[in-house]
Amino acid sequence: MASGRSRLRLSLSPNGPAETDTCSDSGTYAPLPERCKRPPSGGKEADRIKELPGQPPRARFGQYSGYVTVNEERGRELFYYFVESPADAASKPLILWLNGGPGCSSLGYGAMMELGPFRVNPDGETLSENKHAWNSLANVIFLESPAGVGFSFSRDAADYKTAGDRRTAEDTYIFLVNWLERFPDYKGRELYVAGESYGGHFVPQAATVVTLMNRRLPARQTPINLRGIFLGNPLLDLYLYEKGKLEFMWSHGVISDEVWASTLHNCSFLHDLCSSNASEHTFEGGRMDCFNLYAPVCLQSPNGTYYSSSHLPGYDPCSDHYVRSYLNSVEVQEALHARIRNWSACMPNLVWNDSPAFMVPTIRYLVDCGLRVWIYSGDFDSICSLTATRYSVKDLNLAVTKKWGPWYTPNGEVGGFVQQYQGGFTLASVRAAGHMVPTFQPERALVLLRAFLRNTLPPADIVTN
Repeated sequence: MASGRSRLRLSLSPNGPAETDTCSDSGTYAPLPERCKRPPSGGKEADRIKELPGQPPRARFGQYSGYVTVNEERGRELFYYFVESPADAASKPLILWLNGGPGCSSLGYGAMMELGPFRVNPDGETLSENKHAWNSLANVIFLESPAGVGFSFSRDAADYKTAGDRRTAEDTYIFLVNWLERFPDYKGRELYVAGESYGGHFVPQAATVVTLMNRRLPARQTPINLRGIFLGNPLLDLYLYEKGKLEFMWSHGVISDEVWASTLHNCSFLHDLCSSNASEHTFEGGRMDCFNLYAPVCLQSPNGTYYSSSHLPGYDPCSDHYVRSYLNSVEVQEALHARIRNWSACMPNLVWNDSPAFMVPTIRYLVDCGLRVWIYSGDFDSICSLTATRYSVKDLNLAVTKKWGPWYTPNGEVGGFVQQYQGGFTLASVRAAGHMVPTFQPERALVLLRAFLRNTLPPADIVTN
């Protein structure tokens, strides 16, 4: 490893490394965004969803959706979908969920395919209950960010050409401030920011801005009660990501010994020389899902319908087609209080202008600030692999306090493995899960979330309740 990677800094800083990893250092992120100057227009009840088209009749929880302004001058409006817990919502914490990309929808992926209360049926018109929805444990906000993603938009089209990590983090903070003005009952509520994939940038960066802004608030203002972050299969280090992906694919028999040996010989994983060599393996995998090497794939029949190549209980590889059909229904868009538009899961033409190569320093900063930081990783994902994550975790230079060992689900199966470090930092694997852990292993994801919210390690032995 190059010595430069061990220099801990706030990765949002445009000014390069700073020789510090202490929570007291906030000078590397300036200027910080302004809090809202006046309460946002609109109220909670205006955003209430009576019911979504095709939803099951047993839904007994509050649903809200709409727009929150994050920049009045440019007209940037972020779209959110919020689901309260069906039981005792007033005492449960708040989770902000951020999908990655960058440029992919937390509504389409997070809410409709992973951890939300509903899944879209193959007809693309009706919904079924997700029995392992995260709103059983918390009240969950799904935020489509940045502007241009999903239903979020800007009245200034130039914003779509100037997106990046820094502005996304700032807009997320302003969204939270303004959203809490609209939902004042949640002011002071415990908040956790969660996400996956490129959320490995979005989540810790948003948490950093919240942490720094809380420190600068006048005494009369209520700080955002941020308690921790919960990251799934995150992108944390651009170079270790590539190394981990190739090593994972070689160890799982996807690329040849020759390509792997050539990669090791020619690539230090510290610069762009990797890319040309890595391209040699691009087509070796054939028709398979690199987000889960052992999952079936979605195929299209001659008549245009979609079907799964094989059966995996609880998983449908064609669900993204159902979600696209559902969210492009005018009736659904009206129920969501969304602008009528052509919704897509990811924004293909979003121009990304800043993306720090290393997020490990930001993770370490948040640990040093006393936040609860957990990373979980599905062990069948080759894109943001467990292998790459373990390399990045090693770079945190944290002492191990609880050695690597199995954790269990209520039915007595090993759900994965877990290790804990100083400051409470926790790394957990999720057995037989791909890139989107709540999609492939919803029960195991919920077991981990419950442990995270309770600030206890997941069960280290078979439990029956």
